[in-house]
Amino acid sequence: MNKKGFTLSEIIAVIILISIIVAIAVPSVLSVRKRVNERLFEGKKETILVAAELYGQDNPHLFNPDEFIVTVGELVNANYVEKDTEQNDKNCSDSYGCAINPIDNSSLNNVKILVKRNVSTVIAIWEGEQGSTTSEELVDKVIEDLHCENITENNPCLYVGSDPDNYLWYSGIMWRIMGVYKIDGVLVVKMITDDNISFENTSS
Repeated sequence: MNKKGFTLSEIIAVIILISIIVAIAVPSVLSVRKRVNERLFEGKKETILVAAELYGQDNPHLFNPDEFIVTVGELVNANYVEKDTEQNDKNCSDSYGCAINPIDNSSLNNVKILVKRNVSTVIAIWEGEQGSTTSEELVDKVIEDLHCENITENNPCLYVGSDPDNYLWYSGIMWRIMGVYKIDGVLVVKMITDDNISFENTSS
């Protein structure tokens, strides 16, 4: 009985085939893992923002007068956010533990959250969060919030509230809404920061 083994060509062909399969499969697995981690991060971020809002509601003395900054680490230390890891040399230097970013396993403790309040609500905004609202959507939203009607060139819709509850986070900046104006037939929103005035348009 003759025993026949694999030839060199057959072995090379198998190796090439395995290499092709690995080259196709590995990027796909990494891509799926990345998407999963990004979703985990978004879920963690939402949980932390809710915790920051609760922290603000429970500690009204922190508002100065209507906002304050809190770090994720402070929320972990105050037991408003669950820690993911204890102190270690790799990715957590805080003695009370750290919340970890699932995307890159870095500590989230130094991330700052802006906590603001108005008459009826407390909101929390993630550091560096960019507004996704388009200019036209922004105008429509402000018109709805201010209950604007019959806006004309000579009849703008102005914010007249006595409390500083006209804050709006847009394009990574905290603005205060002054009103809606009609300029050259186009509706624009007048927004002001500490040192800037801006007209964000448009809605015909």
